[in-house]
Amino acid sequence: MPLSARALLGLATALGTAATAIAISALPASASVCDPSLEAPAGSLVGDLWRSNGGERSVYGCPTTKEYGYAGQQGSYQQFRNGKIVWSPNLGGGTLVRAYYANGKAVFRWSGLGRDWDFFNVRWSVNGGKATQVKVGRLTPWSGAYSVDPTCQDGVCMTSNGHGGLVRAAFIVQGCDRGTFSSDCGPWSIVTSVKVPY
Repeated sequence: MPLSARALLGLATALGTAATAIAISALPASASVCDPSLEAPAGSLVGDLWRSNGGERSVYGCPTTKEYGYAGQQGSYQQFRNGKIVWSPNLGGGTLVRAYYANGKAVFRWSGLGRDWDFFNVRWSVNGGKATQVKVGRLTPWSGAYSVDPTCQDGVCMTSNGHGGLVRAAFIVQGCDRGTFSSDCGPWSIVTSVKVPY
C-alpha cells in the first residue's frame, strides 16, 4: 500500500474513533437518572436526606417506590435500589433511620433524635429470625451507626453455591442514658431493613 494510502487510512480510523467518542459522550444523561415520579418532594425528610447524600449517586441509589406513610402510626418510608429510609418521629420529629448495602455489609444509621443520649441499643435480625441486641457508642449525641454481615453468624456464613441469594436484615434502635444502677432508655424506632446478597 502506498504511503499516502496508509496515511489516509490512519486519518480515517482516527476520525472514526473520535466520532464514536463524541457520539458516546453525547448520550443523554437521563439514561441513568431516577424516575422523577418516585422521588419524594422537597420538604420530605426522607427525600431531603436522599438528595443531600447524592441522590441517585448516593449509597441508596434510585428510589424503587414512592414515599409511603404507615397505617395507624406517624412516620413514612421509601424503598431504594440499595436500601430503605424511614422517618421515625416517635424518637423525635426529625428522626431518620436507614439501612443500605455496602461493601458486603448491611449498614444501619440513625440521626435527628429529639434529645441527646449516652449510647444506643441496636436490635437486628435476619429474615425475621431471633433478634441480636448490641450496645453501640454514639457518633454524636443524636446519631449513630452500626454495620454487620448478616450472612455470617457465630463464624458460619451462608452460601448459595453460586446461584445467588438474598437475606433481609432488619434493624431498630433506641437511645439510652447511663444511670447509677441501670440505664434509662427511650422508645424503639420504627423498623428499617435492607436485602443483602450472598
